[in-house]
Amino acid sequence: MGTHLVPWVANAVSDPRALALSVEDGLVEGAIVLLASDVVASERQVRAAAFAAQRRWERGTAVARSLAAEFMRCLAGSHHVGEAIRAVGLTAGAERGWLVAISVASNEVEQRMNANGLQPASQHAMTPEGRARLGLPTEGDAEVLALGRIAESDLLA
Repeated sequence: MGTHLVPWVANAVSDPRALALSVEDGLVEGAIVLLASDVVASERQVRAAAFAAQRRWERGTAVARSLAAEFMRCLAGSHHVGEAIRAVGLTAGAERGWLVAISVASNEVEQRMNANGLQPASQHAMTPEGRARLGLPTEGDAEVLALGRIAESDLLA
């Protein structure tokens, strides 16, 4: 199963929290997370955050109350779950983003996307605003810097 990273487009999202809950509704294991379109530098970054979150979840050392929130915390490089969700999560009006599925079968990911009006898209680029929300410097390799934030989140927790 592993980690799936899927860029998506849709009609403007009016309630990001309701959409996230709907996409994950009834999921027996794993997690599905919806991210802002501009906070992913690479698949390697997402896999590193997923690995850190899963490891902490399995060891019982997670800060968050769900694997999805722990993933967002790790990705954002934060100790605070609320800050992490604000940094990497969807905002109202978003018409595109990333779906990250951790330990969820790819056919189930596709079904959940279709049921919630999310269509696969071409990859989205990290923006200067996304870098800023992640606390990354304006210059330098975004992937390497983002990986450092993930490692930092693991150390801070």
